[in-house]
Amino acid sequence: MIFLKKHHMGKWIWYALEKIEEIDQLKAELDIPIEDWHKIINEKKGNYLEMDTSTIGKESLSGSLIYNRKIEERGDYELFYFYLCGDYLITLDYHDNSLHLNKRSDIIQSAQNAISPVDGFMVILGNIMTDILYHIDTYEEKLDELIWDVKEKNSTKTLDKIYQSRHEILIWKNVMMPFLELKFAIEEAFGEDATDGRDYKRVSKRIQRGLTLVDEYEKELNNLVHFEEVVSQHRGNEIMKTLTVFTALCTPIMALGALWGMNFKYMPELDWKYGYAISLALIVLTTVIIYAYLKTRGWMGDLLKAKKKNSFFQ
Repeated sequence: MIFLKKHHMGKWIWYALEKIEEIDQLKAELDIPIEDWHKIINEKKGNYLEMDTSTIGKESLSGSLIYNRKIEERGDYELFYFYLCGDYLITLDYHDNSLHLNKRSDIIQSAQNAISPVDGFMVILGNIMTDILYHIDTYEEKLDELIWDVKEKNSTKTLDKIYQSRHEILIWKNVMMPFLELKFAIEEAFGEDATDGRDYKRVSKRIQRGLTLVDEYEKELNNLVHFEEVVSQHRGNEIMKTLTVFTALCTPIMALGALWGMNFKYMPELDWKYGYAISLALIVLTTVIIYAYLKTRGWMGDLLKAKKKNSFFQ
């Protein structure tokens, strides 16, 4: 017989399963319909949510939740499964990896103060959200550095960093959205009585705080992208204007080149002793002058890199 790890929390019990094989023993121990949940565990490897409200007083909420996600690789995350009903909270494969806690017993102690399985589940969600907010605080430092990079050393490399940060904030938003769905699903499944608990109210605020922060950071990044587009468009227009001017200025030179390329029998320039050298020198000189001017204007290199320090458009 497999020993089931369970924590008695006063009026409710938390079954902290570690292996899928333990579910069969749990079926024999508890009179609750967890067959569908067992099926979810075998089939679902991402966020999933299912509720049963067909019988009053026996409502249940089950599914899976991605947590402890890394932003470097698409498949680098941890997933745990949960079943919530009546007097029981059942979890499978949940590991407390929070950076802000020293021991797993801390979350058990916090859950001891929960008045119901719903509140106990919210303690787990709050624990994960606290870890996410820790990463969001670190992201805030990188965003502040990026904002100043746009002013002090703007370039295509900086633009790439903006889009990398934009991708990262989208990942964090994607991680937190299921928490908001779970909050609404708990209200839908268990009614207003489930929302009176202290932990439910506290974690709901924490979820809202995290999503609000992500939304604001996303707005800042969108503003940076729009800013870069304006700067790039301005400099592109300057380049096109200058190329148009130089095309007009070089028209006489191109005309002379066309003239000297003619095959008329009598052309005075053909008798000049240094005519060939003079023509080559004139072509090289004008080319060097044009190149030097474009170089000093900063138009021969990175389009987003300003010529003057701390300037956006010059």
